[in-house]
Amino acid sequence: MARFVKLLTYDETAPFQMPSTDLGYVAQTNHGYTITLFGDTFDDGPDGHLGQGNGWRSPVGLRQSNPDIENGIRWDNAIGGARAKKMIPYESRGGIFSGELPDGFTNIPNDLIHLPDGRYIMTTFAIRSWAHDATDGNSWATFHSRMWTSTETHAEHWGRTWDVEGNHENFDFPNWGEWSHFQNNTMIMFPGEPWVYIYGTNEGRWQDGGIHLMRVDWRTMWNRSTYEFWGEYAPGVWEWRRFGHTTPILRPTFSGPGQYIGEISAQVIDGRVVLSYVDGSIGAITRTSPRPEGIWTLPKMQISRDFKPTLYAPCIHPYSRLGRAQMLLSEWDREWQPDGPTTYYGTKQWEVDLNGIIFSTSNPRLAEETGNVAEGVVNPEGHTGELTPRIDKLSTPDLVAVLADNADDDIDRSDIAEVVEKGRAASK
Repeated sequence: MARFVKLLTYDETAPFQMPSTDLGYVAQTNHGYTITLFGDTFDDGPDGHLGQGNGWRSPVGLRQSNPDIENGIRWDNAIGGARAKKMIPYESRGGIFSGELPDGFTNIPNDLIHLPDGRYIMTTFAIRSWAHDATDGNSWATFHSRMWTSTETHAEHWGRTWDVEGNHENFDFPNWGEWSHFQNNTMIMFPGEPWVYIYGTNEGRWQDGGIHLMRVDWRTMWNRSTYEFWGEYAPGVWEWRRFGHTTPILRPTFSGPGQYIGEISAQVIDGRVVLSYVDGSIGAITRTSPRPEGIWTLPKMQISRDFKPTLYAPCIHPYSRLGRAQMLLSEWDREWQPDGPTTYYGTKQWEVDLNGIIFSTSNPRLAEETGNVAEGVVNPEGHTGELTPRIDKLSTPDLVAVLADNADDDIDRSDIAEVVEKGRAASK
């Protein structure tokens, strides 16, 4: 049952001179405490377009260590001290719709990971344009995603990560080729493995775009030739290959205008991989898997878009449990008029249940329509077929029933039916 817990910004972040901010990607450090990354941040609030408020900077970070997060996340201190500082060295260039190289108009955080040797790696994407028609996702365009490194114990200072096989300057995921699928990205290390698994999407909430997956040994993250890509190289046959192509492991439930996968976040909770994101017109959803590659549960509706139309960027706190998890969720509310003033811009905490179902059926018709992904599959490299059921193939009544079985208890079945009708209408 989704439960609103508290506001995490405004008065909560005002002591660090950052009352207005968004996102909130949480990473657990090797020290046990967490660092949460926030995006475009202001001393007061954004006025119309991003970048027009006072004290604008991005990204910023807050540390947090209280274990009783069910009673509310409490921030300990900020990277930068009394005033949360811009964490990385870059210069904003150009305008809102005309960012310029080398660093773009702003750098938005993706994720952070603390490696076994103590180094921190953070990724950001550089904004080329916030234009609404900039991409097939009608949201924003990027120059690249960039990797940053901190070797300090508590990640106070950051520098650019070297591409040791390339220019010995910036390790970027350029916005072309396979790397274009990782402009927004999130990273995990799975217990007992040396790999950093990186999930990614195209720039700007790409219409009908999916989530892609690559991996690299953490000891060679700055060696481009060591990255491996997860792809479907024959129907239903998935493999890891260097220099290979990637195939989306997950797609929006519906296709067409307004159907996309929003900002993504990955965690390992109770031994399972958890992905959270906004799924087009459905709203904030979560999926879990026994392995980084799959097999993935159905999308679990946590917060309906009908309930919170302006929600984005859900992230599960790493201190969570599957049955009682804490989700950070952003909202940016504006008066419904061109360039209307902002009425709310911040991040909230919700309590959710991450347990989900895979939906394996003995019904021959449903099995043929969905791929009948088996509940017991735990190793996709030995599995032929879909990595998650193709529920988009179901009839409308069947789809409503399946989503309702897996949704948060507080989401009414009639609301799910309305969401499905809207999604199906967009797909026509």
